[in-house]
Amino acid sequence: MMNRVGYLLNAMGGLEGEPGFFYNYILGANGLFIRAQGPLIEATVQIAHADVRGLAPVRKSVRLNYGKIPWHIYDLAVSLFAAEPRREHYLAVVWDRGYRLRIPPQERDSAGVSYERLPHTLLDIHSHSLMSAFFSGTDNRDEQGLRLYMVVGGLDTMFPETRLRVGVYGYYASLELHEVFGVQAGQ
Repeated sequence: MMNRVGYLLNAMGGLEGEPGFFYNYILGANGLFIRAQGPLIEATVQIAHADVRGLAPVRKSVRLNYGKIPWHIYDLAVSLFAAEPRREHYLAVVWDRGYRLRIPPQERDSAGVSYERLPHTLLDIHSHSLMSAFFSGTDNRDEQGLRLYMVVGGLDTMFPETRLRVGVYGYYASLELHEVFGVQAGQ
C-alpha cells in the first residue's frame, strides 16, 4: 500500500525512499522541497534552505501538462479587471480541451471577492483594485491547492502590476510571466 506522503532523499545516484500518493517531501543538498503532480501541473517548491552534505541539489520546477497558457488570456484578464478598477474581481483559467478564461459567480467589493470554485482550474487570478499587486495573508490562507495563482493590482495606472506564483499545498514559489504564459498552448 502506498503512503499518502513520501519522504525522499535526493542522493547522488537519484531519489531514495518510498514515494507518496499525494506528494513528496524531498531533502536535497540545498534544503527541503515539496513535489506534487496533478492532471494539469507538476511542481517542486523549496520549503526551507539548508546545506546538507552528501546529497544532490533539488531545483524549483513547474511543468504545465498542456503547455503554456496563451498570452491573449493574460491580456484579456487584465483588460477585464481594468474595465472596473475600483472593485476586486476573480477569474479562473481552466482546462477544457484547451485553456479557457472563466468568470464564476462571485460577490465583489473594493476590498475583497468571494467566488465559486470551478473544476479543472489551473490558474486563479484576482485583482487588488487600486492597491499594488501582492499576496495577502487571506490569499495565503485561501490558496492551499496545487495550482498557479496571480494577483493584479494598480488598475488605476497605465501599466497594472502582476505577481504570479505556484502553490503546492500551502508552500509557494514566485514565477515570472514568461514561465506560465506563451504564444500558444500545447495540445
